[in-house]
Amino acid sequence: MADRSPILDANLRAYLGERAARAEADGRTRRGLDEPVRAGSRLTGRKAIELFEAQLAVRHLDAASRWLRKDGRSFYTISSAGHEGDAALGDLLRPDDPVFLHYRCGGLMVRRAQAAGGSTPLFDLCLSLCAAADDPVSGGRHKVFGDGDGTTFTPPQTSTIASHLPKAMGTAFAIERGARLDGVTLPVPEDAIVACVFGDASLNHNVARGALAAARWATYQHLHLPLLFVCEDNGLGISVRTPEGWVAHSARALAPEIEYRYVDGLDLASAYEGAAAAIE
Repeated sequence: MADRSPILDANLRAYLGERAARAEADGRTRRGLDEPVRAGSRLTGRKAIELFEAQLAVRHLDAASRWLRKDGRSFYTISSAGHEGDAALGDLLRPDDPVFLHYRCGGLMVRRAQAAGGSTPLFDLCLSLCAAADDPVSGGRHKVFGDGDGTTFTPPQTSTIASHLPKAMGTAFAIERGARLDGVTLPVPEDAIVACVFGDASLNHNVARGALAAARWATYQHLHLPLLFVCEDNGLGISVRTPEGWVAHSARALAPEIEYRYVDGLDLASAYEGAAAAIE
């Protein structure tokens, strides 16, 4: 098993060094930490550093889990590599916005827990990777992203292949209906939204199609659904390539009941701006 961590670290340091040298040669000054990272963006330098630290944290966890597994000390791991851009969602969604996650949402979960405070997300994930009985989410039964202490509204989902989409749709429907019914006290604010994150292959699953159809059906009847579906398209469904452009083509076909937006998860400013606009 090759350890590419030193190579990645060296490449990043070289890239940042070159950027700094070019900026100095061009006479450009550094932006202040509280200034936007680019014109028109609501992402400041300070916030970008916070998100980047969450992204790095989950990458370190991924690397550690691989080597722990090699030594027989870790038992079940699925990497979040390439999906770290969802840390933007972890920052923008409130702790009491219910979220239903799939198994590559490390960046989102770590940033969500950090923003909420009062928990130890990295330590909890290490307990999960080691199948420790003290794991607060699953008791060591599975590597799961979720909340074991109630700090955030993150119901644990186990190896979900679209099975959490109907749960998310039902939760959003319940929030809308509960707000209209007398004598009903919701466990979340009335203006909460539900976020559901899944992979591109899940979009083809009959369970996902059923949840999307139900959401469209409700919206067609003018029932407000505070629901954000997030399809993380990495071009691979398990180990099978996803046809280029399929996710966008398929999602746009859900209009007008479901609005489709594209953001670049490899561009943190784009991911942050796009996620903020979708949430609003």
